[in-house]
Amino acid sequence: MTKKNNHNIQVLSPDIESYVRAAISHAQLLTMNSPELEGELNITAIVNNLEQALLLTKNVSLNIHDVMNEQAHSEKNERESIQSDLDRIFNLSGYMVCIASLEGYFLKISPAFTETLGYSEKELLAKPFAEFIHQDDKEMTMDNMEPISRGVQILRCQNRYICKDGSLKWLEWTSRSFDKGGDLYAIAYDITDHKKAEEELANLLKLQESIGVKFLIDHSNLNGNISFLTKITNNVLANLNNSSFDVNTLAENLFMSRSTLQRKIKKESGVSAAQFIRQARLAKAHDFIKNNIHNTLSETAHAVGFKHTGNFSRLYKEYVIKIKNGDALSS
Repeated sequence: MTKKNNHNIQVLSPDIESYVRAAISHAQLLTMNSPELEGELNITAIVNNLEQALLLTKNVSLNIHDVMNEQAHSEKNERESIQSDLDRIFNLSGYMVCIASLEGYFLKISPAFTETLGYSEKELLAKPFAEFIHQDDKEMTMDNMEPISRGVQILRCQNRYICKDGSLKWLEWTSRSFDKGGDLYAIAYDITDHKKAEEELANLLKLQESIGVKFLIDHSNLNGNISFLTKITNNVLANLNNSSFDVNTLAENLFMSRSTLQRKIKKESGVSAAQFIRQARLAKAHDFIKNNIHNTLSETAHAVGFKHTGNFSRLYKEYVIKIKNGDALSS
């Protein structure tokens, strides 16, 4: 029985296997409907070749599947490796490294954050980071978010963070976003000690500007050459914490011989050059102590160039007594 030619067979799937299967079906139907064509076109051979192609297609498909799985596995391993490297950087860095959102939250922080500020990681991630910033520095800090969101790198931005114990830490930031509108990446340095040193230096410079004349007005009843005595006093104060600073160094700084310096100081102040240097150091220490600049007597002693705290303590007590008696420059 001859079957009617079926024209309704359609290729329903775009994949190669479907095409090959459809071709086999068409060839087989053609053979059954028109046996005389088999001798001319060798339909059986065509069908065999198509079946071989189908088998090959399946093998290729399996290989492609394997390759895709292997590639996906490799990409997963690469992502895990990158994440592992990132974790190492965050965990091992002594600096404060973070990733933050432009909405104002920390997304990832290094352990240095908790060590520096005293909060737990959970506490720092839970609230907007603006809540940890000193009130006077919030506006400036948030103003920097806009240029960062455009990819502008912000260098050496300084602000104060409030620690968990209520103390303040000065932090210096370098920040930028690598994708417009994306997360920002930042590194912070604790510069609190540096800021304190700057403040102390500024106070010292202010004191140095006035203490030459102030020292003479407060502790001397002499009518000598105030300009010369102010000059040498300021020179001593400029080298105050240098315990090696002595009469020879002072003479070199003033471009005169030691004997000339000794003679002029003796003439103008009534004391030797060494005594004058010591009295200038003690006068500065007196100002430090009155203003509670240092926490301990030892710190004050080293700040004014005394190597031994015991010796400083003895001389300072004598100095205070002489101030009360009005003869601080008399010995």
